[in-house]
Parts: sequence; C-alpha cells; structure tokens
Amino acid sequence: MRKHLLHSFLFFSVILLSACSVVELSQRGTVDKASGDVMLTGITEAVTISRDGFGVPRIDAHNESDLAFGLGYAMASDRLAQMVSYSLTAQGRLSEMTGPVTRDLDIYMRTLGLRRISEKQLAAASPKMRRTLDRFAAGVNAWIFSHKDNLPLDFKMNGYQPEPWAPVNSMDIFTLLNLGLSLNLNEEIAFLDLAARVGPEKAAWLIPTYPDEPIAKDEAAKLAGLPFNELLDTLAPQVQVQKKLAALFLPLQQAASNNWVISPERTHGHASILANDTHLQLEQPPVWMLVQLNSPDYQAGGVAIAGIPGVVAGYNGHVAWGMTMVMADSQDVFVEKLKQEDEKTFYLYKDKWLPVQQREEVLHIKGQPDESFLVQETSHGPLLNTALRGQRVNDIMPPVLNARAQWGLALQSSAQQADQSMERLLLLNRAGGIAEAEQALEGVGFIHLNVVLADAQNIAWQVTGTYPQRLKGRGYLPSPGWTGAYDWKGYVPFEQLPHEVNPERGYIATANHRTTAPGSTPYLTGSWYAPERFERISERLEEHSEHTLETTVELQNDVHDKAADKLRDVLKKLEPAIRGHLASAAPEARISGENALKMLSRFDGDMNTDSAGAALYAIFLNRLTRDVFLDELGPVESSTWQSFMLANAITYSAQQDHMLGREDSPFWDDVRTPEHKEDKAEIFALALANAWQQASSMMGADAGSWKWGDIHTYTWESGATRMKPLLPFAQRQAVSALSGFLDRGPYPAPGSTNTVNVTGYTIGDNFKVWNIPAMRMVVDFSLPEPLYIVNAGGQSGNPASPHYADGIGLYLSGRNRRMSFHDAALVDQQFSEKLQLKPLQ
Repeated sequence: MRKHLLHSFLFFSVILLSACSVVELSQRGTVDKASGDVMLTGITEAVTISRDGFGVPRIDAHNESDLAFGLGYAMASDRLAQMVSYSLTAQGRLSEMTGPVTRDLDIYMRTLGLRRISEKQLAAASPKMRRTLDRFAAGVNAWIFSHKDNLPLDFKMNGYQPEPWAPVNSMDIFTLLNLGLSLNLNEEIAFLDLAARVGPEKAAWLIPTYPDEPIAKDEAAKLAGLPFNELLDTLAPQVQVQKKLAALFLPLQQAASNNWVISPERTHGHASILANDTHLQLEQPPVWMLVQLNSPDYQAGGVAIAGIPGVVAGYNGHVAWGMTMVMADSQDVFVEKLKQEDEKTFYLYKDKWLPVQQREEVLHIKGQPDESFLVQETSHGPLLNTALRGQRVNDIMPPVLNARAQWGLALQSSAQQADQSMERLLLLNRAGGIAEAEQALEGVGFIHLNVVLADAQNIAWQVTGTYPQRLKGRGYLPSPGWTGAYDWKGYVPFEQLPHEVNPERGYIATANHRTTAPGSTPYLTGSWYAPERFERISERLEEHSEHTLETTVELQNDVHDKAADKLRDVLKKLEPAIRGHLASAAPEARISGENALKMLSRFDGDMNTDSAGAALYAIFLNRLTRDVFLDELGPVESSTWQSFMLANAITYSAQQDHMLGREDSPFWDDVRTPEHKEDKAEIFALALANAWQQASSMMGADAGSWKWGDIHTYTWESGATRMKPLLPFAQRQAVSALSGFLDRGPYPAPGSTNTVNVTGYTIGDNFKVWNIPAMRMVVDFSLPEPLYIVNAGGQSGNPASPHYADGIGLYLSGRNRRMSFHDAALVDQQFSEKLQLKPLQ
C-alpha cells in the first residue's frame, strides 16, 4: 500500500511538473523582445526603451509627450494584467474577468463609489496633467493593440480581452491607493463586532492607540446603550468582505514602511543620505516596478506603480524623496438609525427622518446573468450594509442581510475632496532642490503620507493628506450619526500639517509610529503602528556620525526586535510570580514553562533564521494572544475573533499592548473559570508552558535544533494562488497544477512584525509572512552615482518572462544595486538591451 501511494505521488508530481513545463513553453511567445525596432503610430520621434540585466527599463525620449507614451508602452509590456486588475477592482468590475468569486468585492467597491471619485479627480486635473495621462494611455493602447492576439497568461486563463486604457483608469489606481492608505475603517468595523461580544467599554481595551496613552473609553462611550447585537447582521458580512479584500486586493491595508534622511554632518561623505523601504503585501508580481525616465525636460529614477505615469519614490539628479504611511484617520463610520416606509428607506438626522439618496448599479458577472442593486447614502456617506443585500450566488458569499434593518453603517471619507494630488506628487520628478520639492507637495490632500526629502545639503519631512476636523470626538471609534454632534466641520489647512527642515538632531525618521505628541493638534490619527521600528532606527542613527551607503543598507536589513527586549524586562519583573504559578502546575507544564522562561529571559532579540530563541519568542506571542483573549472572543472561526485578528494586524495591537503593560486589563481573567480570577503572571505562566510544548511539537524535542526560518518563511504567490481557497474545486486543481509556474518559495525569513527589516505575519494565527519591504532604496549624495534600489521580486508580471522572479535572489541576499543615472558610459553599460519605438510614417 505504501509503495502504491509513493508511486501515485511520484506520478502526480511528474504530471504537475510536465504541466508547468508545457505552459511555460506555450507562453514564451508572449514575452516581448528586449531589443530591435517597433514601428508605431502616436509618437513624433523615436523612443528608446533600454533594459538592464533584471529587465528594468530606462525610457529615453526627445519630449515629455513621447516619454509618457514610452512609459505607457513599457508598463503595459511588463504589468498590463496588474494594471487592468487594479482598475477593474476600483471600478467594481473585477467579476467581469474573474466571475462570481469577486462579486461581493465589486458590490463593495461600487458602494464606496471609487470610480466616481476617480472621475472627480480626473476632472480636477490640470490640462498638462490630462495631456500626460492621454499620452500615457496612448502608449498602453499601442501595446494592447499590437499584442491583442498574444496576451499574457492572466488574460487567457480568464478569457478576458482588456479594454482600451483611458486616463480615468490611471486615476482608478490612484484612488485605490488612497483607499489602501486610509486605515481606520477596519478598526471601526472591528470595534463594533467586538463590542457586540463584550460591550463597548471592554472592547475599547482591544483597540489601543499607543503604549503610553489611556484606553479610548471616551470614544467607546459615544455608543453606550446601543443594541450591538442588532447590528450583527450588518457586521458579520462586512468583516468577511474585509478579509477577502485583504486576501485578494494587494495594496489594501498594509501597515507600514520606513524612511529616514540623514544630514551631511552625520555622514561620512558630508552629504545627505535618504533611505526608504515601503512595506506592502508579499506577492507575485510585486506592487512596485522599477523605472528610469529621461527627456530634455527632466530625469527621474526609482519605483513606480503600474498605471501611474511617473516615479512615485526616487531620485531626479537633484532631489530624492521617499514615503511612509501616516496611518491617517481620514474615514469615519457613523451608525445610522433607519426605517422603511412605503418601500422607501429613511434615516434619522437631528430629529428628522430624511430619505436616503440612492442609485442603481448593474454588475456584469462572467458566466452569470447581470445583477442590479441599489446603493443608498445618508448625509455622511454610503451605507455599507446596503452593499451586502445582493443575491447570494454561492457559499463563499456573505449572508443576505435583513432588508428591513433598523441600523446602518455609513462611511464618510475625505477621498470625496478632489484635488491635483497626482500631479503634485509627480512634480517631485522635476524638483531642482528641497524648496521646489516642498512647494510641489503643497496641497497634496488625496494621499496621506510622511514624505522625506533630501538634496545634497538639506533634509526635510512633510505630512500630506486631507484630515477632517470634527465637531466632537476624534472619530477613532464609530459615532452615532443621528445626533449630528460628531459631524465634520471642515479640514485641516495644509500649512498646519507637521513639517520639519534640517533639525538639530541631524536626521529625520518615520516608521508609521506616532509622530505627534498625544493630544496635540492637528489630530491626524489614533491608528499608529507600534513604536519599535522607529526606536530601532533612531537608536542606530544615533550610534555615530559616519553614516554611509553600507551602514544604511545594513540598517535596512536589521532584524533586532525591540519588543523582545521589553519582554525580557516584563519577565524579570513577573518572574517570582510566574515561578510561583508554575510550581503548582502539572509536572510537564512546570518543566515546559521553566524552560521557556529561561530561554526567553536570555533571548537577545535578534530574529535570525537560525535562532531558537526567535522561534520560541514568536510562538510565545501566538500562545499569549490566544491564552489572553480567546476565552472571550473565540472560537477562532468566529466573526469576533477574525475582527480581532484584522484590527491587530494593521495597527498597534492589543496583543503587544497587553504583553508589555495593561496589568489592570479585565482580559487577564479567564471567564471560563468564574470561581477564580487570573492575573497577568498566571496567564504568562500558562502561555510559556504552552509555547514550549507547541515549539516541541512543531520543531522537535531538541530545542538546540529549533530555527526561526524553519517555521517563518517567504512565499511569493500569484493572485490566482491567493484566490484559490475561494474557487470551485476544478479551478482550485488547475491553479494547484500551475503553482510551480506561478509561485516561488518557500524561503527562510528573518525578522518579525517589529523589525526594521519587517516580515509581518498574523500574530495569534500562523507564521506565514505577508508583509515585507516591497522595495529598498538608498540615495547617498556623496557618491558619483547616488541611487541604489532593489525590488521585492521581478520586473515582469508575465510568468514566462526571465524577469518574472529573477530579482528574488538579490532581494533575499539583502544587498542593494546601483541604478546608473549620471555617467553616460555606466548608463549605457547597465541598460544594454535597447528597443526602439519608431514613428510609423
């Protein structure tokens, strides 16, 4: 029998390998040539697309119009499927390509009205920006037209023919980026779900703001007396939609990034250094692509998002710029009172029942009949529960809501304010110095960023974004909509946003941490990330005043977790009480707990792949999370627990907040033992014993052989693979058969959620890495060629391309790579393969 199973396994493996080989061979013809001539209409002079050994393009053109065209052509060649999927997601039309599996996401996006926001942004664009978008779209369409019979695998698998690209499609991607940079919505939804289980005052302990700030009981009190259980029909489907968004839509709700700039007096070369690594979802292909642009008008190199016509973060020969998320609170959820009357919906506002505004939306779902639904809005914004009343087409969809619900959740967002943010950000591509770069950022409201700037002798920091001013409260947790007391009264003027130039300390760093003092104005957010990455960056920058390219790259690869240092202090303080609890435990638990206490008390905090201490530390975090909270928020399959996991993954977490403090929290007591009240030390003792036993089960009884990299790994997964659990059986099998062609990994991963070199995973769930530095950039102005940059993966989104995954090895090595910029000989040597786009006479 065993021999038969082995033969079956080997046979199946051969079939899978053969399938991958056949697909790869069949798709090689979809890969563009990197050199030669292409005759095209739509350009006035020749455009050269030169590529380096990793497929990174440099576009040279004689004018801005042709430069935008060439960039559109190159982006379509590398990432058309990614561009199309992003735009369709924003439009709420993804199910036209993927079928009913993404129906609920489309309804959600239509309800938010992202395409309507994109149209408003496009209408606000200047004539010059509109021309750039037009020319970029022309380049994309030139590629689509010339390849319409030879499109990449993504389109063939879905049987989808991409539509012509238009300027509004680029705005769709920009609008989607705005949604991904707005954090508080998920926390507010999660809070309502948690409050339905434990009550609002207790739920506030689960959504902390920062280690030194009090629990937001004032915000929770806004909804005192609300019948939360009546909201459950609204909340459960919403949580499921958010989970799908996290799984299927890539840039959404990914905490993080690091950036810092160092003044000349703190560098070895006596010139500024800028560093940036943006943290996004681990995926294949990555969100970013690398590019260099050159025309008589300007030159810029760095990272770009496929579909947006310019360098988003990079260097232009004079100025360098990088960005992180502010973690902005630019969205508020309002709980609305609803009633039905004569088949119409009304909402209560300031003692008056007002009719909702509504519009009809029609979905075209591949393989299904068209489906229409109503989007309803109050004065605060769209009702999210309206989006979840549609027909339930299969088991993975959320349950249908009660159509006569008495409660609704309305979302107000600053994204409704149209401005010229895309154009202002892209002006950084041509800024001649710090002053021009600062001027370019003035009025950037649509995107909420910490932008750091540097030229050779100056450094600066500017917060961007539109931040609401509220009549009352902070909007950190949901507000009652019917009173009007918590309405918005305007927006923070740009000149009041945080800003700094050439500080005396000699550096500026941001890492999604709290950048303003508690209680200060203007109020940006309460959804900060944990402080440890910023603390580590500052610690390393303070060590000396001889910073170089090499020391900066080293810091970007730093895997020391300062939360582990703080845990040692907690263990030292609690050790007598912990040992007392372990002494009364069963022998196996006592020995396990004592072993864990000993190892963690000695753990140096370095999250290296070969570290046993790192592995036990991470397992302890998981066990502590469950041992503290699961008794009241479980089971793990419940909507409540999933809401808790979601809230903990994206901002400063209740898990870490409790681990390092909050001895007075009610959650230390296990509600399953009403005859006994547990305290922090007792739960720590339980978690230590459980962690050691789990580690032994996962990695063997010999603790000396434990390795963090054995259980904590990177895997570059395609969109099809991430979607696989939601697909019908036959499609799951097909995707599985192609995994060797589409995916890469696993590879051992160092780091943690709190390290500078972040490798985020869901604490309390598993150790699968989903959040990484999606690029690493260093600009050292003392060097003849200042720009060094590496992407987290390959340049191409086509699995048949040699540049689909060739960047992974370089990324894993931690090394960086020069992007030649100034020296013509070095540029020609690096970008050696040349494709010329020539005007068709």
